[in-house]
Order: sequence, then structure tokens, then C-alpha cells
Amino acid sequence: MEVDQVVFLGRTMLQEVVILAGPTLAVAILVSLLVNIAQVLTSLQDMTVSTVARLIATGGALFVLMPWMWRHLANYTLATFTDFHAYLK
Repeated sequence: MEVDQVVFLGRTMLQEVVILAGPTLAVAILVSLLVNIAQVLTSLQDMTVSTVARLIATGGALFVLMPWMWRHLANYTLATFTDFHAYLK
């Protein structure tokens, strides 16, 4: 396997990781920002509030996005393995 092929496989794998993890991380960041703004405005300094809100929002986002994530991951896996003969030369 050539170095260019290894770099291409690594780059496409990292792109898939960013595409799949991006929406969930964006939800967690957005909820954290909103909860922190609310905590500053109300002078509530309890860490449990932000942690629980972030966990619930991230779990809900994963629940909603999971079918899309599975389809995307399956398409990536099939595309990688159907073109795998080019990497074996």
C-alpha cells in the first residue's frame, strides 16, 4: 500500500469522524452556552444544572441523530470496502 493511499484513507476517516461527531458536539456547546448565560444572569452557581442539562441535550441529540449517523457510517464503510481492491496492489 502506497503512502498516498494511507494518507487518503486516514483523511477520509477523520472527515467522517468530524461529520458524525459535529452535530452532537454543537448541541452540547450550544446548551452549555445557554445554561451558562442563564446562570450568570440569575447568579446561580450550581454545576449540576449545567451538567444535567448538557447530558440530557446530548442524549436527546444522539437519539434523534442516530438513524442518520448509522446510514452515514454504513455508506462510508461500504464505499471503503467496495474500493478496497485498489489499495491491495
